[in-house]
Amino acid sequence: FLETFLGMIRFTSSRSSSSCSWRLFTRNMLGALQSKRLLLLRHGQALHNPRAEVARTAGCSYEEFLRLMKEDDALDAALTELGRDQARQACRDVKGGSEAALRIELLVSSPLSRALDTASLAFPEAAARSFLCLERLREINGWLLNAQRIPRSALVKRFPTCDFSDLMTEDDTMWTQELEGDASVVQRGYDSLRVLCKRPERCIAVCAHGGLFHKLLNDHPLVEADEATRRRFGNAELRACTM
Repeated sequence: FLETFLGMIRFTSSRSSSSCSWRLFTRNMLGALQSKRLLLLRHGQALHNPRAEVARTAGCSYEEFLRLMKEDDALDAALTELGRDQARQACRDVKGGSEAALRIELLVSSPLSRALDTASLAFPEAAARSFLCLERLREINGWLLNAQRIPRSALVKRFPTCDFSDLMTEDDTMWTQELEGDASVVQRGYDSLRVLCKRPERCIAVCAHGGLFHKLLNDHPLVEADEATRRRFGNAELRACTM
């Protein structure tokens, strides 16, 4: 379960399978218990992933992982064909095995194209009905071109059903030549959870990135997670919880 006291968030998995479920409970200012169903989805395989993911799974260092991604880097890296197939199959391991069974009320995504495409392919009905982009859900920023988003107008044209009002600038002014620090990454992730807590929807799907999820679940001082919850997300891996 998850309990929130003065901003503290605690995750505990109820089982250790790949589709593990967590119960997350929060209390509002009056102490009333509230809950939401949350679906966390990492994007499918993208152009910069194949070699780096194999090496990471084999136990390479973080430095080697970054080096391989740098060698295979591409601006706002798109999904591979495998990644698109992974996204279409993302719901298969969740109870019900279909988007309709999940009863998603809001779909939220990072502004990077691989996440937006994954969200659209995994949850086409939600993408057509209630689709929101949050800038703060983007991957660890800077240095790598795959972390840089394309202009807002280009995103609006590619994903016409998505609300991009959270993107405050046309061009990506957040991206820099320097790799974003851990403190900034985990705070963005935590702030995203706080935004979702304030939304009226009760079932929310979130499509973002392995690095962001990993930093948030492992490194934020107000987030506690058990071992099953902290482990790295695979490409297009979907995990369900109650928040």
